[in-house]
Amino acid sequence: MKALKKVVRGVTLAELWATALTFVIMVVCYFISVVNRNFIKGSMPWTEELALYCMVYMALIGTELGLRDGTQVSVTEKLKGTMVGKVINFIAKVALIVFSCTMLRFSVALVAKQMSAGQTTPVMKVPMFVIYISLVISFALIVINQILMLVGEMMHIDMSDITNIDAIIDGIIKKKEAK
Repeated sequence: MKALKKVVRGVTLAELWATALTFVIMVVCYFISVVNRNFIKGSMPWTEELALYCMVYMALIGTELGLRDGTQVSVTEKLKGTMVGKVINFIAKVALIVFSCTMLRFSVALVAKQMSAGQTTPVMKVPMFVIYISLVISFALIVINQILMLVGEMMHIDMSDITNIDAIIDGIIKKKEAK
């Protein structure tokens, strides 16, 4: 039981750091782009391209975090705690896992096709599969974490300390302040 929680917590921390890093890079790139365009009167298209790719990674990784802590739209909120709510929640999780597995399968195929095509991004000349692999990462995280969360629910393991992303972030901040 503790191993399950450790795995989910480790993945959560990696997701949080990846999301924070891509957010910082995105903001810095857009800031450089705006300053360069408005004050220097020059163009740096690579900053906008990098910011866009960071936004894609941030949104896709953030999707899994939102699914885990329940901040995504849900119809089961009013039925929480009831047997009907538990059944609907189980069906929804299974449907999400099936959908994510399907998307993972097709995104792996897309990445493989991009790798063989050798296409690159317009400005930075980064291979396109590097951008498309964000889909693979995102859907793999969704599948893994949703299966772990479903197993936790089926085994009646209290996962609230792992699903509460805000509490995890607060814990990271408190550790930094203590040092």
